[in-house]
Amino acid sequence: MPLLKLSKKKFFPLKCAVVSLGLCVSLATASAQTSEEETQDLSAAIEQARNYCEAIADQAKDTRIAWQMRALFDVEHQMTSKISELDAKIAELRSWVKRRDDILRRAEGHVVDIYANMRPDAAAQQLTALDDETAVSILLQMKARKAGSVLAELSADRAAYLTDMMAELTARQAAKQSMGDTQ
Repeated sequence: MPLLKLSKKKFFPLKCAVVSLGLCVSLATASAQTSEEETQDLSAAIEQARNYCEAIADQAKDTRIAWQMRALFDVEHQMTSKISELDAKIAELRSWVKRRDDILRRAEGHVVDIYANMRPDAAAQQLTALDDETAVSILLQMKARKAGSVLAELSADRAAYLTDMMAELTARQAAKQSMGDTQ
């Protein structure tokens, strides 16, 4: 996608100058074979082209500067929008990290130990009665083998939902740690 859309009006003076110079070059090659009178005509044409170029030089310079300024403003606008997007992503990541930390704080040590020492079917029945975040917090803090046994006793839908939540929270935590490592 081009950064700028340039109008034909802005570059008309430049086109005219190029055409004039082209005409002068072709006349110059023809003048080598012509008489003195044609040489004077050619000199006059070259002088007119030179005068024209000098007359529009400021306008061409202004047009070029305006084009460059527009390009800079477009790039600045793109950078600003990307920075805004990145700030939004950072805020989202921070909210996920905060949510995960809150979930993990809900089920502190001894509560997890109680569920870990229960039979898997009994723990599954108890976890079914808890809200999702507390259940995920308990499962995340259990040993993997015990958490797997408890998940096996849950209904397939509930187990899949809790597993998705655990995976999402774990992925967010890994992303946070990798961002911290790069900074």
